[in-house]
Amino acid sequence: MRAIVSKDFFLSQTIPIKKIERITLSAYGGELAGTSIGSAETFRMPSHVLEPGQVFLTSTQWCNLLARVQNWPASLGVINFPE
Repeated sequence: MRAIVSKDFFLSQTIPIKKIERITLSAYGGELAGTSIGSAETFRMPSHVLEPGQVFLTSTQWCNLLARVQNWPASLGVINFPE
């Protein structure tokens, strides 16, 4: 799964979803969507999907992804799983 997203938009939608056990991300049809497993936290945002797919992330993987996106030097970046 690979998708180009806006750093600021991604962070504005996802920073509140830090405390989860697991989350699923899916990239299809011009959207990146996320749903936490075991709670009602969700997000959906426009993206340029390079490779459609779906991944399941642990809490640690999710926090690492948020940290990586926060450190992107540009306003756009690629979310890429598996890494």
